[in-house]
Amino acid sequence: MLVGRVTGNVVSTNKAPSLEGAKLLIVQPVELDTLVMKDDYIICVDDVGAGEGDLVVCAYGSSARQTPTSKNVASDFSIYAILDSIDIRGARTYDKAKEKNACSWQG
Repeated sequence: MLVGRVTGNVVSTNKAPSLEGAKLLIVQPVELDTLVMKDDYIICVDDVGAGEGDLVVCAYGSSARQTPTSKNVASDFSIYAILDSIDIRGARTYDKAKEKNACSWQG
């Protein structure tokens, strides 16, 4: 699994039948302890209703096809969770509630 931030979406009118109705999101992987975004992007099938700006957990490879909605989908990456918080060695490195509050008062 990897952690990343949803940075956009992908729209495709012509696709494999298994992707019909699938929501495709662009995810930029992050360093888990600093949340600094890495220089690459992946396209994920969204299984949980994530949106732009969300910090998410992505599964890849055969693990990406283990939920009822992704079981027969032609995808190597799926979003499995939207993160609320991350604690590493007793220190909170991410808190969605604080991030959302910070965004609302900054404009």
